[in-house]
Amino acid sequence: MAFKVSERKISWHKDFDSSHFLALPYESKCLRIHGHTYNVDVEIWGELNENGMIFDFNHLSNLVKLLDHRILVSEEWVSQRGEGKLIIEKNGKRIELPENEVVVLNRPNVTAEYIAEWFAERIAEKAGENVRKIKVRVWEDPRSHAEVTLERA
Repeated sequence: MAFKVSERKISWHKDFDSSHFLALPYESKCLRIHGHTYNVDVEIWGELNENGMIFDFNHLSNLVKLLDHRILVSEEWVSQRGEGKLIIEKNGKRIELPENEVVVLNRPNVTAEYIAEWFAERIAEKAGENVRKIKVRVWEDPRSHAEVTLERA
């Protein structure tokens, strides 16, 4: 019996440590600054490019390096930028941080759902025409994850 390639997919897994807090309309411990050892799982479907790859794993590693050991904030919470510093104002907090210790996400909040979406969109920016589907799962802890799937239109 002959076989043929019916589908190609790569998978990748990595952890990173980041801090964040959430903006919520109700009382929650997540309003306070806290951290996670996040785990990110990526699956990318497509055909091989001219280099024999669906997607370069190094691009994924570089994305994690952007987030690792940083505080993640929403761009909506940045009240001032300048002189290498950011001032973050939200939930009654006013925090001044060195700009190189912060990742500002273009999202209204810093939930696992938005982190997964941000990650998937950064992958899509680097994806060649050979990539047809991207799935990202971000785990905040061993029991809880958010997942997003992007498909080429």
